[in-house]
Amino acid sequence: MPKILVVGGTGMLGRPVVTRLYNDKYDLRVMSSNLERADLIFGGQVECVAGDVADIESLKMAMSDCDQVYINLKGGYSDERYIEIEEVGAKNIYQAAVECGIKKIVQISGASAWEKNGSFSMIKAKVEAQKALMQSGITYTILKPSWFFESLPLFRQGQKVVYVGSGKTEFHFLAASDYAKIVAQCFSDERTDNKQFVVFGAEKMSIPDALRRFLSISYPHLKIETVPVWLAKYSAFFTFNKRLKQMLKFLAFYDSHDDSMVEIGPDAADTVFGRCQTTVEDWSLNYRKVIKGE
Repeated sequence: MPKILVVGGTGMLGRPVVTRLYNDKYDLRVMSSNLERADLIFGGQVECVAGDVADIESLKMAMSDCDQVYINLKGGYSDERYIEIEEVGAKNIYQAAVECGIKKIVQISGASAWEKNGSFSMIKAKVEAQKALMQSGITYTILKPSWFFESLPLFRQGQKVVYVGSGKTEFHFLAASDYAKIVAQCFSDERTDNKQFVVFGAEKMSIPDALRRFLSISYPHLKIETVPVWLAKYSAFFTFNKRLKQMLKFLAFYDSHDDSMVEIGPDAADTVFGRCQTTVEDWSLNYRKVIKGE
């Protein structure tokens, strides 16, 4: 088995990948900017090292004696910080990987990450990173999943569930566990080399529809409050909350861009990996069991 460095393994989408690779018996190392947190999360079962995507030397140290790399970056809550992490940070990883002789990089992107959507800064950062990876000379796989079920609980703020947007756009929601299985396959399947894959879940639905189905199982006493984008932006204008403003820009983008706008359909991914089959009901029942202990 090749030794894999996971960059960004402690977050919502990174942890399931680490768990899957560990269970599949890969030789594994996780790089984190917060080593204490990483060790706490993985309980000493996975080797964890400190590293920073802004520090190429720390990246090279983390990659020492590794063969392949998985990248799952999380941008910051401003355009500048997002670019620093998702674009500049990614390019630093590629540079270190070239110098360390890394054989393959698998990286998460997004179903909307195409050049035609580059007017949105968060998408442009991803697209520029993708270009740099494809030009690096390293064998790559770029995975472009639709929305994850794991995002649904994030709309809940205490006893409120607030969705900003019209609710007209639709996405093929998938589970992080299904996605993690795909990531693991990419490290052993040559059919994935030097390709981009759009990854869809079993059903297409709007975000409010997914939220309603999630809430009906996990929080049946809660209802969705829908807020128009213009009103949310107006309200946010009077605050100094950068995180809120960035989130509203994100939601505004996806209120007019959905899975119908992908440039490559899911057929290639379905052929290699099979379509992700977890439904929102399946995921919600498991969420209730794990998070609420029911």
